[in-house]
Amino acid sequence: MNVSELDALTDEQAIAVLALVLDHERRLPDLTRARQLDVQISEAAGEPVEVDGETGPGVAAIDGTVVPGELVRDTLKYLVAAKPEVAPVVERATSMTRQGMGAPSRFDPLTVGVGALVVLVLQTDVQLERTTAGKWRFKVHKKALSDSALGKLLGKLIATYTGGGGQ
Repeated sequence: MNVSELDALTDEQAIAVLALVLDHERRLPDLTRARQLDVQISEAAGEPVEVDGETGPGVAAIDGTVVPGELVRDTLKYLVAAKPEVAPVVERATSMTRQGMGAPSRFDPLTVGVGALVVLVLQTDVQLERTTAGKWRFKVHKKALSDSALGKLLGKLIATYTGGGGQ
């Protein structure tokens, strides 16, 4: 999978590709669950991040506005780098999207918010967890988060929900 192909996708195409990849992996939830997840992400974005048992900011600072399409393209790049076996699926989804085959018909991913789609991709590394106070927060299972690609991606996700970008 060529990274420049992902960079060439429009925001809507990138979101459709991510939804197709998640649908292929049978990780695309129903619309109600996706919207609930998006609300939980929004709440968690304002809370400290837990990294391997340590609570703190732990996420690389993001300067400027984060556009949801940029977040999704970065998520696709992360996915391909972290799981090379998924590259053919991303490539096929990219081809389908460019040919106008679009996103899964169960729902339009643009109506849900990209945060839910991104967290579904990252679910092995990032979990949403409810605190004893009833608030949602991100729990991350990675070392050196601030220096990693995952840390930068999570920083962009949080910035998208905290005013660094639009939904």
